[in-house]
Amino acid sequence: MRRLLPVLTFVLLLVGTAAAQTPPFEAVGRWQFRHTDGSPFTGRLMPDKTASTDFGKGEHGIWRWEGNALHMIYTDGWDDVVTREPDGRFMKRAWGPGADRCGPPSNSGFAERIGADPGPPF
Repeated sequence: MRRLLPVLTFVLLLVGTAAAQTPPFEAVGRWQFRHTDGSPFTGRLMPDKTASTDFGKGEHGIWRWEGNALHMIYTDGWDDVVTREPDGRFMKRAWGPGADRCGPPSNSGFAERIGADPGPPF
């Protein structure tokens, strides 16, 4: 039994860690976001954790989970964070290049996951 106790402890810790990492919502798919002026643009979040949008000349980057927030980091210097609000809607907050990530976002607006399939590239 003494030999079994460390193994059981490890398994319980492993299961607890896996449960704690369950994402709060599905990220992969096609999303619709709104920019500062309210104009819509579309984002693609791929299973390999790459991200792209059709905003402007197009943005490319990566996405990852940070706690309950979906964080997208683009090569043009923008960072977007999507969270689920208490009413169930998604909110996107974005920080522009050079903006203080600890300060207020450069823009924010509601987001919508419009499909589970990211679709073809832009």
